[in-house]
Amino acid sequence: MQLKFLFNLLKTGITHVSKHPFVILLNGIIILLFLMLTVYVKLGGDDWRRAHLIVQLFAEPFTDKRPLQSYLTNLSEILWCFSLAICFFSTSLLSNIRSKRSINRFIFCSALILAILLIDDIFRITLIANSFFGIPKLFTSLVYGTIIIAYGVFFRRKIVSTPYLLLLITFGLFIISSLVSSLSLPGLGTPAMLEDGTKLLALVNLAYYFWYVCQKEVLSVKTRTW
Repeated sequence: MQLKFLFNLLKTGITHVSKHPFVILLNGIIILLFLMLTVYVKLGGDDWRRAHLIVQLFAEPFTDKRPLQSYLTNLSEILWCFSLAICFFSTSLLSNIRSKRSINRFIFCSALILAILLIDDIFRITLIANSFFGIPKLFTSLVYGTIIIAYGVFFRRKIVSTPYLLLLITFGLFIISSLVSSLSLPGLGTPAMLEDGTKLLALVNLAYYFWYVCQKEVLSVKTRTW
C-alpha cells in the first residue's frame, strides 16, 4: 500500500510538472550548462586552473577573516529581486484577472527597467564595458538615466496618481551613487557610503513603492471584476 501511494504521488507530481514546459526547459538548460562545465574541466586533464574556475563560479562572499563581507551588497540585490519579482508577478496576475488578458504597461515596463538594472548590478555589465571596451561609467549611467526619464515622461499621469515622491527620492539617490562611482573619490569609508549606501536606501524606497503600487493595482482590478 505504501509503495502504491508513493507511486501514485510520483505519477501525480509528474503530471502536474508536465503542464509547465517552461520550467522543464529551464531545468534542461541548467543541467546542460553543468554538463558542459564538467566536460570542460575533464578535458583539462591535470590543469587545476579549470577546476578552480568552477570553484570561483560558485564561490561564496563569506570568509572567516571577513565575516561581514558583502552583507549590505547582498541585501541590495535582494531588494532588487524583491521589486522585480513583485512587478513581474503582478503583471502576470493582472493579465489573468482581466477578461481580455491585457498587460498593465506601467508595471510591465517597470519590471523591464528593473531587470536591466539588476542584470547590470549583479553581472557588473558597466564595469566590464569600462574595463574591456573603454566605455565610461558616466556614459552608461547617462543611458540608463535617459531611459528612466523617458519612462517617467511616458507614464507621468500614472506616476502622479501614486506615491511618486518615493520614486523621485529613489532616482535622486541613484544619481548620487552613479556620480560617486564615476568620480572615484579619494578615501574608503566615505565613497562606499555615498555610492553603496545611497543605492541601498534607494532600493528600500523602490521596493516599498512597487509593493504598494502593485498591491493597489491588483486589488482595484479584483474589486471591479467582483
